[in-house]
Amino acid sequence: MKLKTKVLVIGGGPAGSSAARFLAEGSSDVILLEKNLNFIKPCGGGIPSSAFEEFDIPFSLARKEISEIRVVSPSGERLDIELEDGKLLLVERGFFDQALRNTAKQKGARVIEGEFVGLAEGSTYMTEARSGDETISISSEYVVAADGVNSKVRTSLGIKPSGALFTVLESIKGVKTDTCEFWFGSSHAPRSYSWIFPAQDGISAGTGTFEQGTIRTMLERFKAKRGIQSEGKKRVYRIPLWEGSLYAKDRILFAGDSAGQVMPLSYEGIYYAMKSGEFAARAILEGKPENYRKMWKERFQRRFVLMEKLRDYFLRDDASAEKLIALHRKPEIRQASMKLWLKKTRSSINLRDYIRLFGKILN
Repeated sequence: MKLKTKVLVIGGGPAGSSAARFLAEGSSDVILLEKNLNFIKPCGGGIPSSAFEEFDIPFSLARKEISEIRVVSPSGERLDIELEDGKLLLVERGFFDQALRNTAKQKGARVIEGEFVGLAEGSTYMTEARSGDETISISSEYVVAADGVNSKVRTSLGIKPSGALFTVLESIKGVKTDTCEFWFGSSHAPRSYSWIFPAQDGISAGTGTFEQGTIRTMLERFKAKRGIQSEGKKRVYRIPLWEGSLYAKDRILFAGDSAGQVMPLSYEGIYYAMKSGEFAARAILEGKPENYRKMWKERFQRRFVLMEKLRDYFLRDDASAEKLIALHRKPEIRQASMKLWLKKTRSSINLRDYIRLFGKILN
């Protein structure tokens, strides 16, 4: 089968679906190619309520609303934080991603289930994909590579993979919680954190580390510390580390995890994936792919650099993590942190407040 389109979007997660949606809304001919329309990415699925408002996403897609979170220091000191500037909404990724693709389709994008095989560069890009036993050739003027942390488009172009945080998520039935918990400590999450999120019929528990071979051991240590004895289905996956160096190669634009656009420290990715898809679409609609990098850096560069510095400072050892929790007992720091996390506005006021509060520590 041979197809032709102006823009081929490869990857049907939040980044790719958002790119396809905005391109279609801009009257651009677009094909969205997704390897597996039934894929469910292992993910806690937390998204600030402000993102639902910004992208006009129905609140009915959220399976649970969180109004309070708990953070726990390495020594076990607990701090419960009420979310005053918004809510944290939890989604089931398979259901959520499908809804985003359906929106793109309703706007006019063509959605095809098929696996990217290779790409030939020229006056137009010729992309080969496989759908069952059928080979599909797609000619396009632009390509948006939104095919995740293990991006095959990135590999096919000889671009080295980004660094990664290794994580494991376990779905556990029979254990209940009404809040999201974030646990710090080098014994179970060196330079990262462990978490508990409410899930359907139980919880999702997980942890992260930069040492791949230790990830399952770290999870067992965390479960023991949290007092969880039940067992569930485990899935190991990678979260890309932001490097801020990959945006586009000619008329191929990278969005979401394929570009490493995950917030340092919090490792929040869904919102930034959707924004990267929007920015890539806008740059293509303007006929200026180089504007993609400008849009991203203008909106998020300072925020990502700051969070990278905070991660390197506070997650370097247990004593520093203790300091992070202690600092958030101060109302002004707690409020600034929650506002920066939950409010995704263009305003730089929240960021300036945060820099002011943490500037003396980082300098």
